[in-house]
Amino acid sequence: MKDKKTIQRGIFLLIIFALLSYIFTSMTVWTTDGKYLLVSRYLRINQHDRVVSGENFAPDQYRFGSYYLVENFFKYFPIKWLDENSEELSSMLLSADYWTSEKKSMVDAYFPLDERESLVSDAEKAIAEFVDSVAGNSILLSNALKAMVAGLKWQEYITDPATAALLIGERLPEDVKAALDPSSEANRILNGHITARFFFNLLTLLLLYAFCRIFSSPVASLLSVVSFQAIMPLTTMYFGWETFHGLALFVGGLLVIARNGRFFHLCLLITLGSLFRADHMVFLPLIYLLYNFRGDISGKIKLRLMLKSFIAGSIPVLLMYIFSTVLFPDAKYSVDLIQLGYNIGYFWSWIYPLVFLFIPLLFVREIRDIDFFKRTWFWVLPFVAMNFVVARTAEVRLFTPVLAFMTPLVGVGLLRLLASETRGSVETE
Repeated sequence: MKDKKTIQRGIFLLIIFALLSYIFTSMTVWTTDGKYLLVSRYLRINQHDRVVSGENFAPDQYRFGSYYLVENFFKYFPIKWLDENSEELSSMLLSADYWTSEKKSMVDAYFPLDERESLVSDAEKAIAEFVDSVAGNSILLSNALKAMVAGLKWQEYITDPATAALLIGERLPEDVKAALDPSSEANRILNGHITARFFFNLLTLLLLYAFCRIFSSPVASLLSVVSFQAIMPLTTMYFGWETFHGLALFVGGLLVIARNGRFFHLCLLITLGSLFRADHMVFLPLIYLLYNFRGDISGKIKLRLMLKSFIAGSIPVLLMYIFSTVLFPDAKYSVDLIQLGYNIGYFWSWIYPLVFLFIPLLFVREIRDIDFFKRTWFWVLPFVAMNFVVARTAEVRLFTPVLAFMTPLVGVGLLRLLASETRGSVETE
């Protein structure tokens, strides 16, 4: 009976987390990937091609893991993601079948024909005045210029938007057309990245739930994970492909440490995570050391712990050195390495991180009640300091490891507050 209930609970959680991941992923398609319609999609496809060819700028070139995963795996998943605005633009510019009488009547409703004809008339007058000013007293030159302009048939493109749109689509460069065409290899790559985001978002939630379950009940753990996902929309202003990839492996590392798992597994997760966010993975060895370094253990064990932490911490540092000096020595940073001055002077570099971390910060008192957090919370300070010095902290996605680390506190704290409220209500009655 217990096993059956566990399986039912697992299926229920999988469905809930899959739905949450699907909703969030779809939202990022409409906002992040389709933020500037064609421009946004084209830039993301172009970035993929540059990374795979080893020609992208740093530090994105060093986070090539997500791009190679898509190139060799996720782009083969036939999953299409709705981006209605981009699809509308694609059909408008590339398909004559799009321009039905219904579509043309919609254009007429927004931009009536008499207004377009009036615009043409005003433009013709302005062109005539400009030609006369250029030609001066030369009637022959004036007539020749006016005939040349009339031969362009530009009036038709204003009075008939379908003709104008299809002409623009026909004149677009081939790589831009590919970004527009939903059936192209370029959009297959884009959909592959989005599918990978969905998968790693789902994986993050499952691992995060397992991490929360170490410290709290199923109800509190579910509450914690749902709270975490509810805050994720704040990350979409600046959203990288690697955000959930690196986060899933970071949470996996937390899970190994909290469960006293094998050191080899931790090193493996750090190695894989360094392909996405080496700067985040370097803090897992510190958490490992803080959690296991206790006053009642022998000096020999302390020395062994410090050696293990040093070895694990060397993995992302060594990989980053190899990426920057051996694999991609020509990758130049697109921004200055030190961002401290920018962050000090930019208002949102202070506000967004505070908003992003506000909910878990409400429950920091739970830290002293849970041994794992009581021992390991210190890593948050150098992590925040590092990001404030070498990153732009308005990009709150950078703080997702801190939020994931503190997520179990939210469910425990909320249940404590709700339990107090329930007791108060019962005593009043």
